[in-house]
Amino acid sequence: MSLSVEEMNKQLPVANALPGEAVPYYMASGEGARYEINGQLVTVIARAADTGGIFSAAYISGGMGAESPFVSHKVEHKTLYVFDGVLHVWLPGESRILTPGDSVVIPPNTPHAYRMASHYTRFLNWMTPGGAEAYYERVGTPIDSHVPPVRAGRTVGRQEQAEVGAEFGITFPDVERVTPTFKHDAGLPPTQSPYFLSAHEGERLASYQTMFTYLSRPANTGSNYFAVHTKGAKTPYIPLHFHSEHTENFICTEGRMWLYANGREMLLTKGDFVHAPAGTVHSFALDSHNTQMLGFLTPSVFNGFFEYFNKPTDDYMYTEGGTPYMDMEGFGRAQAEMDLTVVGPPPQRRTALELS
Repeated sequence: MSLSVEEMNKQLPVANALPGEAVPYYMASGEGARYEINGQLVTVIARAADTGGIFSAAYISGGMGAESPFVSHKVEHKTLYVFDGVLHVWLPGESRILTPGDSVVIPPNTPHAYRMASHYTRFLNWMTPGGAEAYYERVGTPIDSHVPPVRAGRTVGRQEQAEVGAEFGITFPDVERVTPTFKHDAGLPPTQSPYFLSAHEGERLASYQTMFTYLSRPANTGSNYFAVHTKGAKTPYIPLHFHSEHTENFICTEGRMWLYANGREMLLTKGDFVHAPAGTVHSFALDSHNTQMLGFLTPSVFNGFFEYFNKPTDDYMYTEGGTPYMDMEGFGRAQAEMDLTVVGPPPQRRTALELS
């Protein structure tokens, strides 16, 4: 039984464990349910059981040449985001060489494959509505290691992959792997179709020392979620607030940030993840220069929030310094018109040294 908004307001986040129910939790980089599959490390950081059946997520890492065959999901809408190394991704009739910050959005029934092209590659596999992550548990071998194995263990063959995959709407079609084109992919398509997006591209909005970039919009995801990349200078916490109708998920990609959720303060560095279901009272603050994070918001009812108090820009970097400002009129309109309930002033920001 799901918690009410009032009950969620008081739920202390779980730390470094998959909770098995839709409650707030924190997962440090490397933690999660870990499986070895054909020499790759799959680290599941969210299951459908942990999110109320709205998404799942896993990091996949490995060495040079580790790969997957072409796979197609009947239900899942996916975003792959590269954290480390070099990843070659194929779609039908096209392919790209992706490096950190690059992403690819993959609607249901879209065949796709990848091959790792560096000695350590890691990417995030985000899946909505979730459930297919159970495939990893079925075909993978549980391991204690937090890094990919030096040598592959048990080989999972195509027949086993197909038999297990069929239970989750996963098929393994034969598709030609074409030569990559070294194209700079800059924009979002107007409809739900597969697309590559180069790092820091997409629709960009800027305000004081901060830039927001949309990696996807509801039109790209069937209104299931949207993703936004944030980068900025050191900032104080924003006002304490919660949402009644959507879940927010925070992943630090560079630098250091504080995340406050229901009374627990957490320091996030690269790869750390926080799940904040609807009703979680939260705030965040950037704590190092040029800190960057990913936000996945699902469902997509909060789309358009950033336009209330930021301005469109063609620049690729925020301007540091200047006179601090905040469009409080725009923020007030957002509070009145969107799924946003402010419950208090910003928490007082601590520093990393205060933890030592």
